[in-house]
Amino acid sequence: MDAFMPDTVLPTNAAPTGPALDADLVFDALAHPARRRLLVSLAVNGPRPAAELTGAASLRLSATLKQLDWLQSAKLVVRQENPQDGRKYLYALAPNVAVAKTEKGTVLDLGFATVRL
Repeated sequence: MDAFMPDTVLPTNAAPTGPALDADLVFDALAHPARRRLLVSLAVNGPRPAAELTGAASLRLSATLKQLDWLQSAKLVVRQENPQDGRKYLYALAPNVAVAKTEKGTVLDLGFATVRL
């Protein structure tokens, strides 16, 4: 993750939907390296089970699940049923986190801030 980008213009179809984000929770999430790596992995690779995200987070499964729970409480990540394996869940970026591809790379639009990956 490079840096925060002010005034990035995103396509109109990339508008976030869903509940408003709490800026303090979002900035706390972005301050933690493992949580940033999880967000990057979900933005680039799409929904994944927690076991597949352990490598991205560089953590054991229990610690990865703890960070995913934290991201859920910040409304940046959602947990969904896995249609291929009903015993596991998939984790994905929340609908209120828009992802756009730009000439400079992938951008997360958080409503009040944008993050270049």
